[in-house]
Amino acid sequence: MRKLLPIISVGFSIALLIASLIKVEEVVELPKSNDKVIHAIAYFVFTFLWFFTFLISFKKSKSQAIKITVIYSVIFGIVIEVLQQVTTQSRQADYKDVLANITGTLIAVLLINIITNLKVKNN
Repeated sequence: MRKLLPIISVGFSIALLIASLIKVEEVVELPKSNDKVIHAIAYFVFTFLWFFTFLISFKKSKSQAIKITVIYSVIFGIVIEVLQQVTTQSRQADYKDVLANITGTLIAVLLINIITNLKVKNN
């Protein structure tokens, strides 16, 4: 699992990048009302994967893994929004998407803290 986590995390990151830059309507039709929820879920998964990659594969402490993951997640989300504005004609940057991404990241961090604290209490 230790060697597989980075591959899964990088793969998910690439898939998220591609999904964020293609013209979505040509692939699948998404209801506009679910757009921010989809962003939050995507960054929840992104954060969860990268946290455990840094914790297990790169042997960072819990606090280091959380800090690195949150910074990486926020920067990644902002870069994607900028790329949407600069490199595509069908997508545009939206600060609300960045806020939805951050919300997903923070919910993941909250759940990570709950899970890891429960694990410590049970040991």
